Amino acid sequence: MRRRLASLSLMLAALAACSGTPAGHSASPLPKGATQVAATGTLPLAPPARVPSPYDGNPGFERLFQRLAAIEAGHGGTVDILQLGDSHTAGGVFTTRLRDALQERFGSAGPGYMPAGKPYIGSRRADVAVTQEGKWQYFNSLSDTPSPGWGMTGFIARSRARGAAIAVTPKDGLGFDIAGVTVVRQPGGGDLLVLIDDRVVKQISTQGPAGQADCISLPTAGQAQQLKLVAADGRPVDIAGWSLDRAKPGVVFDSAGVVGARLTTMDRWNPETVALELARRKPDLVILAYGTNEGFDRDLDLSAYQERFKAALRRLNAGPVAVVVLGPLDGQAESAACKKVADKDAVFPCQDTPPPLGKCAWYTPTMLGRVRALQAQGAKSGDYVFWDWAQLMPGACGMDRWVRQAVPLARADHVHLTPEGYTLTANAFFAWLMDQYQGYVQPGAVPPRPVVAGRPDTAAAALAGR
Repeated sequence: MRRRLASLSLMLAALAACSGTPAGHSASPLPKGATQVAATGTLPLAPPARVPSPYDGNPGFERLFQRLAAIEAGHGGTVDILQLGDSHTAGGVFTTRLRDALQERFGSAGPGYMPAGKPYIGSRRADVAVTQEGKWQYFNSLSDTPSPGWGMTGFIARSRARGAAIAVTPKDGLGFDIAGVTVVRQPGGGDLLVLIDDRVVKQISTQGPAGQADCISLPTAGQAQQLKLVAADGRPVDIAGWSLDRAKPGVVFDSAGVVGARLTTMDRWNPETVALELARRKPDLVILAYGTNEGFDRDLDLSAYQERFKAALRRLNAGPVAVVVLGPLDGQAESAACKKVADKDAVFPCQDTPPPLGKCAWYTPTMLGRVRALQAQGAKSGDYVFWDWAQLMPGACGMDRWVRQAVPLARADHVHLTPEGYTLTANAFFAWLMDQYQGYVQPGAVPPRPVVAGRPDTAAAALAGR
């Protein structure tokens, strides 16, 4: 394995002091016949042979784990994690729990990058408070008229009147040191006033070529509490996203999900806007959580989907970036016969294949497993790491079983999880990621953590964060 970066020097030096191995080199047994004797008169024990990490040689994961180790060793720095996906991401529970777990261990470098304003009903982030005044219109990249400037948040917030304002405030009271705004220019675009703690710090003209984006960074005097954007006149102002960051070591977790989105939703994003955002955010880890909506599409062209998946990875993987794909959760659809059933609270049976015509049942769409298998296949080629979200569920019709539990882990729609279900699975993903990290910085010390589907003790431990 290549030598660790300088950020690991103190930790490795400490290990070397215990094992007699020079810092920055792999441990190796003593030569045969060695007779060196320590001051105590005992033969020094040979350090154990190094067990390779599965991420040796993967530049993205090596960079991610090295930067996390640097934070833990007290050398500073930040790690930026970006999650993009569909409603499982947009709902915010999974990402909130994952963000909290990472920041509890490594420190919080701020709320990060997110869609501006309140882009959809139920839009929420547990760590920030968002307010809106005046008239705003929101466009999403799934179903609205194409905007030339959509970025990776998948949304555009557009002011509709002079004085229209949106504001964001961290809830933890720690404030922020750097604010960011991504505006999208357009012919006839208006002026935007940027206020930090009610003081105007910048006026931005959004007049320009259609779709031309600009990421504006605004340092503060330290621990500012509120970022506010105000339309200075009646002309429209388009905002693709905003960010709040702290000048301190830790993890920042950017997230954006579009309800109903598929991987192909990314095809509508402006590649120049996305490239600009990625260059500004510089993510160390990208988590892609698509596949559920594709899995319910009986007419999905898997070959075309595979090619678009590769194209999406190329757009997002600019540089040594670690990429994890969350394979879609299990899920069920109602057969057509169920639409004629008056009692919608009736307990219909569940089966893992489409039922015969005329039978009312929940069933697992065939395409869902094929999408999951296709994503797993891509991981074998080395493009990314695949984490099977459905492995936590109890086998066939796992979503149905989670729906019917005394404390449901899934909603009655058989597609989405309850807050308890998202929390459980986020804890499991965090535990897996930390096992990989620990196995990299201290090879052989932590055995791989198996995931046992459906075991109540495993579910309870994950829900408790253990």
